[in-house]
This record gives sequence, structure tokens and C-alpha cells, in this order.
Amino acid sequence: MIGARSAVFAPLENLGLIVVDEEHEGSYKQGNSPRYEARQVARQRIKKHKAVLVLGSATPSVESYFKGLTKELPVSHLPERIGGRPLPSVSIVDMRAELNEGNKSIFSALLSSALEGCISRKEQVILFLNRRGFATFVLCRECGAGIKCRFCAVSLTFHQEDRSLRCHHCDYRTPAPRTCPKCGSTFFRQFGTGTERVLEEFSRRFPGVPCARLDRDAARKKGAHGKILGAFERKEVQVLIGTQMIAKGLDFPGVALVGVISADTLLHLPDFRASERTYQLLTQVSGRAGRGEVPGQVVIQTYEPEHPALTAVFLGEEERFYEEELRWREELGYPPFTRLANLVIAAPREEDASRAAGVLRKTLEDIFPEELSLKGPAPCPFSLYKGMHRWHVTAVSPAGFPLEDPIREGVSQFRKSMPSSGLRLLVDMDPISLL
Repeated sequence: MIGARSAVFAPLENLGLIVVDEEHEGSYKQGNSPRYEARQVARQRIKKHKAVLVLGSATPSVESYFKGLTKELPVSHLPERIGGRPLPSVSIVDMRAELNEGNKSIFSALLSSALEGCISRKEQVILFLNRRGFATFVLCRECGAGIKCRFCAVSLTFHQEDRSLRCHHCDYRTPAPRTCPKCGSTFFRQFGTGTERVLEEFSRRFPGVPCARLDRDAARKKGAHGKILGAFERKEVQVLIGTQMIAKGLDFPGVALVGVISADTLLHLPDFRASERTYQLLTQVSGRAGRGEVPGQVVIQTYEPEHPALTAVFLGEEERFYEEELRWREELGYPPFTRLANLVIAAPREEDASRAAGVLRKTLEDIFPEELSLKGPAPCPFSLYKGMHRWHVTAVSPAGFPLEDPIREGVSQFRKSMPSSGLRLLVDMDPISLL
């Protein structure tokens, strides 16, 4: 049986082996009801069937890596690429220095030079930016007004193809105005960079070079995803530009260069896994280069070249990254040294969400044993999402503690004391994100 996360429930009777490929992927956690984590389900199934579970990844999750260090899981290393091919060379470009030298382009001098060399030699290129659209937000340069989603606490992204502003969370759309809707100024501009803009600027700089874009928008039409990748495989497309859809799982021997337009898109999210996700994504996309006879080159552009996640990718020092990540997680009390439960209250009115979150905290405080602690209540980082105001309370317990039991009791008491009309309570055990 081969499938996505729900395949872990396949009713096989004589089960002997479960393989979870790319085990670090957050998509193994289902975000809506019924909420489950496929790796945890797999562990329960192998216990029942006395089977074997294999977790595979070039960039394992911090929790799995820690279990390997503590001998809770046996670890098998694959230190070499297939065929003994060398790993690509990695270069980090400080975009602050580029700006100081007068380069305002999204392409650094090093990346531009590498692109020119690959194009002249007819080698293939992947340009990666984990942000779709043309510009990340619009802003009036006279009054400073921007345009946010009516239903989510985020700025709308400008899409040039249909001149629309879109929310990438609830898919709200509105035509992009040419003048400021607040003061009427014509100095209403787009800021930031998405894959649409990368494609436009590349085509302007290298006219005539066959290129394509692959992101959720480009793949929306039926069959578009396979059509784009098929053209790249046949070398009808020389340069492929895209989001994380092109960062992993692709094996194209002709790719000699991977250019990361900006490594900073994930680094500063208010989430304890931000560094881990950045390291994993950059390592995975770097692995697309040099998979054939042509040596690979990776150019990573960033405004924070000294960040530990980027340094580890540059030096190829996996152990260094995980050691530093584990050290600060232990200091701050995050998994794998603790367990978390994130309880989110959502309501149409913010005051209702805030009040209910306060009642929830008090309810949990009254029943929690001493070894457990609570954080919050506080607004979620995405405080308004699909028209609902969101507040959360986070429960913290020692690793291995059966946190489900007091959470179940506290939620039961909370539901009895709070009116259910208009309120939603989401309980996320062992969350992969606190956003």
C-alpha cells in the first residue's frame, strides 16, 4: 500500500513494515478534525502488529534526531549520494553588502554570474522562493496605508496576472486599486517579492531563455503540475522558478544550479520551529543540484548570513545545527524536552475570545498538577483568521507526561461553564506550529 498520511489507516491484517518517507514533513499532522499525527498512528500500529517502522529523511525532525541521540531509536546513516556523486558547493550571499554596493536587483552578482554560465552551457537551473504572487504587500507612499484581508490579520498579496489582491489563508480576493483607497494618491506601490516577480525579472534579464513557474497558482489547472515538470524533464524548460513544490522529491540530472532568492522568508516567523523548517527546506532544495554528471552549485541569498540554520547548510554540518537547536530548546522548555498542548479559542468578537481564553486558563489551573505549567492567554500570532478572532492557552508538561488526561478533564469542565454559541475550541496535542 502506497499513499499519503491517511494510508496509515489501511486495514492490512498481516502488517510487517511501515515506511514514513520524509518523516520531518509537517503534512503528516492533519490540521482539521479528526486531528491525528500519522507517525504516532504508525507507532501504535507497529506495536499492535509487532511490525517494523522506518522513518526516512535527509533532514529529520528535531524530535526524531533527539531520539536517535538518546538511543530511543536506532539510526542508520546514508553518508553518500547514490553513485558516489559529490554534494553541491554552497555559497551564502549577504544581500546587505549587495545593497551597499548599489545592487538593488533580486539577483546578487554571484547568482547573476552563475546564471549566465549555466545558460551559456545549456545547463538547467532551479530558482527557489517560498512565496507566491508578485509582491507581498501594497502600500501608499504618501499616507502609509496598506490593504489587509477583511477576514484575516494579514496583508493581501498582489498578483500581477489578474491584478488582484489575495489572502493566502482564506482566499479572499479583490481587484488591486491603482490609487490609494484612503487618500487617493497615485503613489500606491507593490513591495516585496514573490515567484511571479522572479519570473518577470528573470525574463527581462535573460530574454529568450525558456523558463516556467511552479507554485500553487500555476498548478491550479488540471494537469498543469505534471505538464510543467514534464517540460522541465524533457529540457524544453531550462529554468524552473517555484516555491517549496520544487524543493524536494525532484530528480533532474541536468540541474547544475539552485538559486535561493531569499532564505529569510521562514526565519522570523513567531514559531519555535522556524529555524528547523528553514534548515530543512534549504537543505532539501540544495539537494536538487548536481544529481547527474554535472557538478552542482547552490547560491543562497540572505540578509542574515550568520544565522545558525544558514551556517549549517553552508558548512554541511548537520550535527552542529541540531546540537544548537536542541540546546536552546532545552533552555526555553520546548519539545523534545517538554510536551505541548495548544488550546485555541475562536469567536466572531475578540472580547468573547479573550474572555473565554481567560476562563479556560483558570479552569486548567484549578486541576493541573504542579509539574504542569500554562502560557497565556494571549492572541494567536494569526489573531484574526477566516473571520474568527483567535486567542490561545498553551499547556506545558515534562516529556513523556500523559498530558492528554488533564487536558481532557479541563476541556470537559470548560465546556460546561461556557456557552457554546459562537465559540470554537480547538485542542492541538503536540502541535507542529503555534501560529
